[in-house]
Amino acid sequence: MRNILASLVLTVAAVGFVTAGTGIPGAQAGSKKYTLNNAVGKNSIAFVSDAPMEKINGTADGVSGSFMLDVANLESTTGRIEVKVETMKTANSKRDDHMYSEMWLHASAHPTISFDVKSLKDVKVVTKDGRSVVTAKAVGTFTAHGVSKPSTADITISYITESAETKKRATGNLVMVESTFTVALADHKIAGKEGVVGKSVGETIVVQAKLFANS
Repeated sequence: MRNILASLVLTVAAVGFVTAGTGIPGAQAGSKKYTLNNAVGKNSIAFVSDAPMEKINGTADGVSGSFMLDVANLESTTGRIEVKVETMKTANSKRDDHMYSEMWLHASAHPTISFDVKSLKDVKVVTKDGRSVVTAKAVGTFTAHGVSKPSTADITISYITESAETKKRATGNLVMVESTFTVALADHKIAGKEGVVGKSVGETIVVQAKLFANS
């Protein structure tokens, strides 16, 4: 009987450890809403199309969104980030107009591109000098051109607890999120002009996000 009870205790403890999730040491537990805020830092998206005939670099600054973050259970993170298509620029206004057109992103019908985060996995935390750096994979849904597909993005979250110094930028705890992932145009039914994708426009686009938020 004693061995059975001991086994039950160990099982319950193990389950509790698994469900607790990965946390930031010393940070106050509880889910909080973090909203993107340009006062904390300039929110921006960069994208690269690398094709045999041309490499195109672009940026977008019409970024908005928020996420729920529990520093005691980082795996439970959820949120939504949106980018306004017509803020995407490639340093060529004629090319940008083509990008917004019905043949490509069809901005009039689908004015935003979004990433809905459902959870984090493979979470690791390193804390030093008051800053915690979290590496993880964000699991969610990426939507472009009106087509949604499951997506996973590598992310790095830098977390700084509110202090007199951070209040000079914004109140609350500060978070910086950096992420890189790829998007296949075919997955979102973005065909473009016949013969262009794979020749002058890459079949996949590399997306890099740099986001700043406060609680």
